[in-house]
Amino acid sequence: MGLKKWELMRIVARILAQRDPDNVHWSVQWAYATRRSDSIEATRLILLEAVERIPTAAILHYNLACYECQLGGVAVAKARLQHAIQLDPRYREKAMEDQDLKAVWDSLKP
Repeated sequence: MGLKKWELMRIVARILAQRDPDNVHWSVQWAYATRRSDSIEATRLILLEAVERIPTAAILHYNLACYECQLGGVAVAKARLQHAIQLDPRYREKAMEDQDLKAVWDSLKP
């Protein structure tokens, strides 16, 4: 990741995610590298598959919210983000600083 060799990182993270599918970290890294080397749409598909396996992983819902927002799916992004916050309230503060979620910032205000 530090070297920004996104295609190599994507391949390695994909293999690790397939070998250890219950480790959410690998799917998140695979998605991150895919965003950089391929597309947000491809990234979204990786995370949707991961969230089916690990539905209680707040980080997956949070990242899906980011990508949905970037794809113009603001309503879906809001729902995903609210779910992430229900699972882990720390994501509210993180979301308020995340430029990928700028379109939903108003929905986070008390």
